[in-house]
Amino acid sequence: MLNDDLGDIPALVPIFPLPEVVMFPRAVLPLHIFEPRYREMTADALLRDGYIATALLQPGFEPQYYTRRAPIHRVISVGKIIASEELDDGNFNILLRGLARARIQREVPHESYRVGCIELIESHAISPCMEKQLRCDLRQTVCRELVDVDVQKHWLQLFECSLNLGELVDAIASTLPVDAELRQDLLNEADPAARAVALRDHLRTLAAVTQTRRSQCSAPQWGMN
Repeated sequence: MLNDDLGDIPALVPIFPLPEVVMFPRAVLPLHIFEPRYREMTADALLRDGYIATALLQPGFEPQYYTRRAPIHRVISVGKIIASEELDDGNFNILLRGLARARIQREVPHESYRVGCIELIESHAISPCMEKQLRCDLRQTVCRELVDVDVQKHWLQLFECSLNLGELVDAIASTLPVDAELRQDLLNEADPAARAVALRDHLRTLAAVTQTRRSQCSAPQWGMN
């Protein structure tokens, strides 16, 4: 179904700039829409084809947040509304399913919300041998390094699903507890092999930081007279 939807993605899509949010393909993002400009955007999308792209706001966006000039990353996620509820006050609750990476080529004038002319980003090809090796390496990292048992169990279940390497990395990256800019780096990378290596390195860094913090907390506290 995802592949079928990709062929229907239009060249012009509404852009929803968000702080601290990076949506990956196949992820489902719940959103509460309350700003007037984005209520209009959602209503328009529902009347048309349901497509909305999310873009991560760049650091320092705050002074321009209420303008159409707020700085955003140019690699974005195109999603489609799969469920919606219009509330009595005119706000919306929606579920947006990520479909594809895309790059904003240019923005086109619009009265209230931002609209971009986009180009879909195709995933790079990878050999079956390299994919098998990277999947094994990533799985071992999740088994060895991850401290949270529940998260580890969920991520290991993803390895049993019928996901290719790029889809697997995206599924893990969508719940990765790191700064949004680091998740954006993973979204920017079209090469699934490079994305898998970057994710593995992030997991190892997280594990090392967690272990250091635990060691510091358990170390004896020496008082002074």
